[in-house]
Amino acid sequence: MRQWPFLVALSQSTNIETLMTIDRILVSVAPGEKRIASLAKGQLVDLRFERNCRPSLFGNIVIGRVQALINNLQAAFIDIGEEKSGYLEISDARPHDATSKDKIGDYLIEGETILVQITRDPVGEKGAKLTLRPVLSGYFLVFTPNQPKLKISNQILDPKERDRLKQIMDIKKTDLDGFIIRTSAQKSTAAEIIKEATRLELEWNEIQKKFSSSSPPRTLRQSVPLTQKLLIDHGRMDLRNLLTDDPETFKQLQTFTTTEMPDLSGLIQLYKGKEPLFRAESIEEVIEAAGEELVPLPSGGNIIINETSGLVCVDVNTGDTDQFSHEQMLRSINNEAAQVFAQQVRLRNLSGLMVIDFLKMKNKRHKLDVLKTLRRAIKSDPQPTFVSGYTQFGLVEITRQRKGLSFSSVMHGKPAIPSKSPLTTCLEALRRVLEESRVSPASFFVVKLAKKNLVLLETELSSALAETKERLGGNLELIGSQTIEQDKYEIHGKKTK
Repeated sequence: MRQWPFLVALSQSTNIETLMTIDRILVSVAPGEKRIASLAKGQLVDLRFERNCRPSLFGNIVIGRVQALINNLQAAFIDIGEEKSGYLEISDARPHDATSKDKIGDYLIEGETILVQITRDPVGEKGAKLTLRPVLSGYFLVFTPNQPKLKISNQILDPKERDRLKQIMDIKKTDLDGFIIRTSAQKSTAAEIIKEATRLELEWNEIQKKFSSSSPPRTLRQSVPLTQKLLIDHGRMDLRNLLTDDPETFKQLQTFTTTEMPDLSGLIQLYKGKEPLFRAESIEEVIEAAGEELVPLPSGGNIIINETSGLVCVDVNTGDTDQFSHEQMLRSINNEAAQVFAQQVRLRNLSGLMVIDFLKMKNKRHKLDVLKTLRRAIKSDPQPTFVSGYTQFGLVEITRQRKGLSFSSVMHGKPAIPSKSPLTTCLEALRRVLEESRVSPASFFVVKLAKKNLVLLETELSSALAETKERLGGNLELIGSQTIEQDKYEIHGKKTK
């Protein structure tokens, strides 16, 4: 059984919010892929992947054309220029002041040109999810066109600070548009906040002009790169540094922070160690463990996470715990399970409907205590998450907004498949051969892998393969094999070709 570093910190702390507050970001770049790890108190709490051949569409604002209205589903398919049509539900087409007694046809006509924002990347056979209510995110604010309301982040708890920020934004109050004041706006000056509000309004005006003079499908605005978004979200909070092993990424982030966030430019650092960054920081070990169903608890118990395409089921077990009081043991293990599961939800990017089968307790006060622990642990999650409470069968239901693919879907292609996807295997092979070249220098390298993966490297991943060969001075040969499993590969170093 793998040991999770998080468990050591959990057993020594009762403040789960502190453990989940991001203070370091690690960015590892390899041919075709960028992996971004967010750490809190030395523990991995969030892991993201950017793959060049399949860039994320999330947040993009696009001109689309209504292809078809599906009246029985009260939804529509929208051509956004991708392989699969986008999907627009009536709840995302409805204006903010509309009633629920409406139909999708009240807002859309087949063949009509519309402006939409992508709120979820395509997943499997499903196209991207869309909304007719696009928003523009800044460092301090989120601009909400055609939604005339001022909201303040729930993470801003100080009443005086909330009043100060509200007074600052009162001068921007209109009957047409609104703003959401982000957590990062705390302690920012009025001039900084108003300047950004004005910039976002001007940017929206430009998007409107392009929309009126362009034909679908066309992307009018791309969301900021993930690394920059994380800097925006956490840079002015508790972030101590952002460390990357790629000189080009280092230069890009230096340019970005110098221009847009000069007070953060000192946080960007270039890793120069001989050992690969993620290995030096013990991230690779946690990544491997994150693919396993069983997660141990500090007391000796464990939780088993079973992810399917429609539901995430979690079972809590006593394991080898040696606590004496039976009722107290159940309460203790359930509290640990609640905290560890909250961490796993964020790390694995689990979403949709989740059900936890806690150990059965008779004491109602203990049951409420476990529910309180779970809600407190979930509170630090940046994605909207709702804990509904116990069902009549004693299970706890949780719903979490879906944003991007889960860890399992990224690594294995879809949930519940124990092998890595061909894309993950190929990119890992390229990364490993570069690591091998630094540790065990050889004049020539041979990578033997499944024939299906060889075709993938020579087609969809051709640019990543070319970059790897360039780094190795051209001294790389690929051999396709009928006998190697699709998630396996072999690397051999030779002195001569």
